[in-house]
Amino acid sequence: MPPRLPTTVLLALGCSTFSLELRLTEESVSPHIIYFKEHSVREHSPDKPSGRTLFVVNLPPYADEKGLINAFQEAGTVHSVHFCNKPNEIEEKPTKTFLPETLNPRFRIAYIVFKKVAQLDKALKLTKLKPMYDTDNEIKLGMDKWIQEYNNLILLPKNLKESIEEFMKSHDEDTKSAAEKEKQLEQEDDEGWVTVTKRGKVQSFARSDKVENKIMAKEENNKKRKELKNFYTFQIRESKMKHIVALRQKFEEDKRKIAQIKQSRRFKPF
Repeated sequence: MPPRLPTTVLLALGCSTFSLELRLTEESVSPHIIYFKEHSVREHSPDKPSGRTLFVVNLPPYADEKGLINAFQEAGTVHSVHFCNKPNEIEEKPTKTFLPETLNPRFRIAYIVFKKVAQLDKALKLTKLKPMYDTDNEIKLGMDKWIQEYNNLILLPKNLKESIEEFMKSHDEDTKSAAEKEKQLEQEDDEGWVTVTKRGKVQSFARSDKVENKIMAKEENNKKRKELKNFYTFQIRESKMKHIVALRQKFEEDKRKIAQIKQSRRFKPF
């Protein structure tokens, strides 16, 4: 019984889907079932042209580009093979590293692009796929595969030094070209416009005492604005007491002022 596929893959497949057995060798006892159909989307891309692209899902982790080319060799010449984890996934540009990448084994999907339209039609009519294994493309499994992957992770000091030097050389060239491009953008064009870049010069100002006091006063006002006033009960009680004390002081000051005014207006003939 064929394995059950996820809902997203089933929606991507839709109708007119075909399934065939994918074998490692002719003597394989338990073949793997793959599903495929013609790739058709609204927005076409140059790497997946319409009418020549085959959409294949449920590919095992050990299926590689050479293996799929061998499996579909009866249909015709394969131009390219693109692997991804989800349908219509945008392929990210590989980052430059000086260490070998560790592969995460998982089931994937692939877009197989044929050279001619007739070859795609022939692939959809296939009743049997060729085995992926041949003398030129040996697929290792089990202990042999693990030993090969482990050996590939080990680098000799000489090879590691060469890869690091090559990586740093390409990095310096990319940095130099990016700096030159930004420098060209900062120059004026024919109309007098200047493009602002991330590395543009920032106009700074001198920190005098006047400017420093102004900045500190602004920060103090921001702190006061954020403080909660008359929010708690004790704050309301303290504010009322302070207000009463201020009123009493104002009353005493007003009494003294009135007494002084009366004293200055008194008539003194001698």
